[in-house]
Amino acid sequence: MENHPRSMREEFDRMFIGGQNPTLSSSTANAAGSVLQDHFYSHQQPPFTTTVNGGFPIDHNVAYPFMNKEQRRLPAMGSHFGANPVRSILDYSDRYPALSPEFREYNPYSGCNYSGLAGGFDHQSSLNGFLETLSDRNLEINFNRLNISSPTDFVHSPVPSPVPVNRGIRCYDMCCNPQSIRRDYGGLSTRVFDNVLDFPNPNNSHLLQPRSQLKRSKFPASVKDIRGRIRMVAKDQEGCQFLQTKCEGGKPEDIEMIFDEVKDHIFELMTDASMNYLAQKLFKVCNERQMTHIVVSVISDDNNLTNICLNSHGTRAMQKLIELLKTPEHRSLIVSALRKITLTLTKNTNGQHVIQNCLKSFHVDEVQPILNVVADNCLDIATDKSGCCVLQLCVLHADEASKERLMTEIIANALELSEHPYGNYVVQHILGMHIPDVTAHILKNLAGNFVNLAMNKYASNVVEKCIKDAADDQSTQIIREIINSPNFLGLIQHPFGNYVAQSVLQTAKGSLREMMINKVQKEYAYLHSHPHGKRVLALARNSKPRGLSMHE
Repeated sequence: MENHPRSMREEFDRMFIGGQNPTLSSSTANAAGSVLQDHFYSHQQPPFTTTVNGGFPIDHNVAYPFMNKEQRRLPAMGSHFGANPVRSILDYSDRYPALSPEFREYNPYSGCNYSGLAGGFDHQSSLNGFLETLSDRNLEINFNRLNISSPTDFVHSPVPSPVPVNRGIRCYDMCCNPQSIRRDYGGLSTRVFDNVLDFPNPNNSHLLQPRSQLKRSKFPASVKDIRGRIRMVAKDQEGCQFLQTKCEGGKPEDIEMIFDEVKDHIFELMTDASMNYLAQKLFKVCNERQMTHIVVSVISDDNNLTNICLNSHGTRAMQKLIELLKTPEHRSLIVSALRKITLTLTKNTNGQHVIQNCLKSFHVDEVQPILNVVADNCLDIATDKSGCCVLQLCVLHADEASKERLMTEIIANALELSEHPYGNYVVQHILGMHIPDVTAHILKNLAGNFVNLAMNKYASNVVEKCIKDAADDQSTQIIREIINSPNFLGLIQHPFGNYVAQSVLQTAKGSLREMMINKVQKEYAYLHSHPHGKRVLALARNSKPRGLSMHE
């Protein structure tokens, strides 16, 4: 009878769990244990039989009369005496080959006729172990490609060579696959090394070099060696870093060579993603003559200047240039050029930072031309997302004459600016400066509109600012206007107006506060379940002095 691996697996399952089958005798269990032990050490055992009912021999590949119908019908699919009741698709791999992946259990003693119980039990057994797939079984580690040391057991062993795997063979052991014997490629596999790292691997020798050496090897140690190619080197990220290092070194000859080759390409130098960092380093080490050449190159073309300031990289280089200008002549040249494009820059996300840097770095007299342009276009700039930030900074840094002119424009348009998504920030900024005359003029222009402004998404912030920051006599007028308004209930129930009402309750004092609390509580029926009104009602109830009735 032919010894097939599947038949051997079924026989071992029968023998292993034979003691669980009531039809088998104890002698069968003993025989199973002995055969299991023998097969553990030899995978080429001949076929065997067991005895049942007083020594009656049984061939497990033949159906006998005392077998039931199920046992006769399914011997080839793993059904046998005492078979494992837990079944899976793996038990029917002969019927469903497409659905059953080919598993092989790990066994160091495995041969061609047995898939073994040494590393793990068969998947048909009641004691299942961990299964090993073919990909796991054939995993090879190439120490030549990985620059790591091998385990201590293999330190003095020959270095293994990769072996092509024959996927058509089920068993990959040398007993069944003689072609799997390691080949000797040029005699390398027979050499013994003290450590795997000593094994020569020319393909990966660069991995042992420090990363810094790899970067520095692309460029020479001196700028003289790349003379005539400095601009091209600066376009490379690593080359730009190399030139920055030379600029930081501070050698006049290196700075002069770099400057001479980039001075006619200032626009490209300032707007490039990598070269703008070199420009910033170069501005720091330039002398007055070189700085004059740079300033003249920057302002010579208005379009180029505008593009530099609006560029995400150029704006950084331009800000650094403005910070490093030391002479009044250089600053005057820059301001005179920026004055022409001030309105464009103030309304741009990148350009606004150039104007703000001028206001912070230059003296107020030097930036007067820029302040005049801002004052002439105050309303247009105040209603812009970026311009409102520039206008607030202009008010802080302007001299008295320029500040008065800017505030006059803001006060005249206070009502319109208060309702604007960005203009309201300008009005709040002016109120936060706590200038009594300016605050009085703003409140005068807003008087009679506080209730309507309180129910506006943006103007409600201005009203709250007026109530909290204004003087007591000025805030009292606002509170009285709100309390006496015929739309008082609508204000309390409004999604934005209720915040103004809460600010009134927190700010009002004395009899004015009692008046506000009483008027809120009179609207209890309309507020106690309202999503916005109940907040004001709760604050009023918590603010009521002790000893006073709730419904007074």
